[in-house]
Amino acid sequence: MNRPTLFWTGILVIAGAKLLIHLYANTIYGFHRDELLYLALGQHLAWGYWSNPPLIGALGWLAQHIGDGSVGDVRLLPTLAGCCLVVLAGAMAREMGGGRYAQVLAALAIVVSPAYLRSSVLFQPVIFDIVGWTVLSLLLLRYLNTERTRVAAWFGLTLGLVLLNKYMAVFWVAALVPALLLSRHWRLFWQRDGQIAMGLAVLVLLPNMYWQFVNHFPVRQHMQDLYDSQLVNTDAAGFLKSQLLMNFTATLVWIPGLWGLWKYREGIYRPVLYLFAGVILLLLLAKGKPYYSLGIYPIMMAAGAVYWEKQLRRWVYRVALPLVMVGLLVPLFPLAIPVFPPEKMADYCRWAAEHLGLRDVTRWENGEYYALPQDYADMLGWAELGQTAVDAYQQVPAGEAVLIYGENYGQAGAVDFYGRPYGLPPAVSFSDSYRLWLPDSTQAQTLIYINDELGQDVQELFADIRPIGSITNAFAREKGTTVYLCRQPRRSLDVFWRERLRQVRGQ
Repeated sequence: MNRPTLFWTGILVIAGAKLLIHLYANTIYGFHRDELLYLALGQHLAWGYWSNPPLIGALGWLAQHIGDGSVGDVRLLPTLAGCCLVVLAGAMAREMGGGRYAQVLAALAIVVSPAYLRSSVLFQPVIFDIVGWTVLSLLLLRYLNTERTRVAAWFGLTLGLVLLNKYMAVFWVAALVPALLLSRHWRLFWQRDGQIAMGLAVLVLLPNMYWQFVNHFPVRQHMQDLYDSQLVNTDAAGFLKSQLLMNFTATLVWIPGLWGLWKYREGIYRPVLYLFAGVILLLLLAKGKPYYSLGIYPIMMAAGAVYWEKQLRRWVYRVALPLVMVGLLVPLFPLAIPVFPPEKMADYCRWAAEHLGLRDVTRWENGEYYALPQDYADMLGWAELGQTAVDAYQQVPAGEAVLIYGENYGQAGAVDFYGRPYGLPPAVSFSDSYRLWLPDSTQAQTLIYINDELGQDVQELFADIRPIGSITNAFAREKGTTVYLCRQPRRSLDVFWRERLRQVRGQ
């Protein structure tokens, strides 16, 4: 076996180990609330959605046609994306002149990072965004090395696709502008290569831009809602602290990469250093969530791996560094990927808070602390809720029209996913992209109402209201959410529905 083949075999072994870890973890917890939303998007293919560009909808369609659509089958896509990230890290180290050691070290830095373990568990835009940023970073390195027009064209096409997955890439682009202006590549914006790249990016993004225009730019309302409900709880100190904790096991690699980018080959890669600083600064000013920056770290890990390859000459040190990284991951591993069932996971979180000082792993977006990390709690109870909705629907006389309402997109998504084999009608909700699919009227006289409490307006509308069941899992974020069967309306359900629509749409 020649050396290049031996090297790529090593990279693939590392990626394969990551694949097996994820396949095991996917057997323990159910779907996440966000996954149920993205699977619903796959049933409503369009060039845009309320809070997402269109690519995740297309992937949601694809995920439901892989195997039988089980949790493991759906999560195969993010798992493979995480494995691709491992390979891309090695490729970036190679692009920066790194040898076999640097390439393997960069790949290993990705594998042992808790942030990339966690993000590649769930079927969400996050891991595809990270991979997209990393491909952009690889193409940037290639262009800095070659200045070929073909590379600029591929960069533009990739940028358009990345923006079709998640708008967060605008921070990457916004940081790239001053990064290039501060380098010898400042003329790129007026040269043919730069114009080709931006022209292709806009061309790819154009259908989504048109969709936003036709639908009155719902992304603006989504961003305002996001800020009011979640980003308001972020702070600069917490953001910067999280930058170290997210990739704690790989800090020994990416932090030296900062110095390596500054010094290597007379500063040819300094634009990458400026890019990193710009992304962090922009997200800090915008009060972004800490994980928004994850896409910029793989290139830093590649740079650090190249740095260490040049510094570590003795084999004992070259072996010790990866072993230290793996050792640091061991106590963090259950916090990065759900390998324990909820009860044992809650015990481990308490132990980690007491002995490792990691209390913040159970801090949710509302700023409060709970037994499990929020993502883990969000993966519990949905199958139970979906089956309860099925039970309620089966109590309705045959042929009677039914309106199924979920207060949030997770509840509506659970009905749509778990109720589809039983012939349940599509659920409606005023939450997220579900508001794009609302019917203008209804012929139903029966309402299946899903919420954590029975609103006064529903109580006043129906004479017969029966709770059918609720989520009982003590660790579920939706614990107590109840399915109500509401019949015998005191006035027209259609009139009531139209009134609610006018309120939601601001008419």
